[in-house]
Amino acid sequence: MVTIVLWDLDGTIQDSETLGLAGTRHGFEQVLGRIPTEEEYAQLMGRPVPVVYREWFEEELVQQILAAGNEYYLEREDEIICYSGVPEMLAVLKQRGYRMGIVTSKPLVYALGELKAKGLDGLFEVMVAQEDTDRHKPHPDPLLEAVRRLNAAPEECVYIGDQPSDIRAAHAAQMRSIAALWGEGTLERVAPTDPTRVAYEPMDIVKLMDELSNCLETSDTLVVKKL
Repeated sequence: MVTIVLWDLDGTIQDSETLGLAGTRHGFEQVLGRIPTEEEYAQLMGRPVPVVYREWFEEELVQQILAAGNEYYLEREDEIICYSGVPEMLAVLKQRGYRMGIVTSKPLVYALGELKAKGLDGLFEVMVAQEDTDRHKPHPDPLLEAVRRLNAAPEECVYIGDQPSDIRAAHAAQMRSIAALWGEGTLERVAPTDPTRVAYEPMDIVKLMDELSNCLETSDTLVVKKL
């Protein structure tokens, strides 16, 4: 039975991807004198920015680009809002007794501050962030760390995110997944990763969780359901 809901943060709960990409662009312009290519932007989606930068640049450049991008981001952090309907949906899940946690590739100080600013931090029992594991999504390590902190089992959990890396991480952790398509996620991108379910609007999650919490089959027998 699924009783625990683990959440991706950016692009799923809050609309922060646009600002994050703008910060990346600013860092590139300030340090490299150019903007990122479309391929570079694509590689950054759903992965920790410092990890990706270190695959591309020497450490001195990494630190310079991060510093410029982070300054830009933090100056505008209060512009980040939740997707419409998400706070209400989270409140319903909490009222129905679902345990919840955050698993994000963002540094903890940013993730916690952004949730506190929206009054949402009290909804989540655990928060696994960038610095909590050596490997990141699509590896299962961050999701399994959340499971460990909750003293739970993967089969009790579902992971909800908007990117293919989120769904792949859920598969690797042997837990169910829901692709969130009300923000940055698109069916075209996530369908090849075979999410357990697909949600087009935040309140779809309530119906899907009720369904999954009463489902006795293994995750392998579940298929994507388009509402």
